[in-house]
Amino acid sequence: MIVISFFRWLFFLLALLMLILGLWLWLSGEDITKPAGALWYAMDVSSLNLAQVVIQRHLHLPALWDEFIVPYLLVRAAWETILWMFITFMVLGGLLALATRAPRRKSSFRNDFQ
Repeated sequence: MIVISFFRWLFFLLALLMLILGLWLWLSGEDITKPAGALWYAMDVSSLNLAQVVIQRHLHLPALWDEFIVPYLLVRAAWETILWMFITFMVLGGLLALATRAPRRKSSFRNDFQ
């Protein structure tokens, strides 16, 4: 239960970080209509290369990088990528919040009148 609760808060924190990242990029004057990969490359090419190396070589998931991350995250506009990641993390956190919710107790008030 504690592990699920930890991941619930982790997903909510990641969603909040995505919101802050999007606002920071927008307020700093970056062109958020550029593809997310091009924006990431312009800001810090070494972290982009590191992410690719970690996913493809160290996690042994080249298909994840080539068939999901590149077409669905890096090719889309930066604002759209941030929005989809925010929504995904909020939904995952919400689902885990529902899973860890305490069961409802029956009210004794209803039982008195039945």
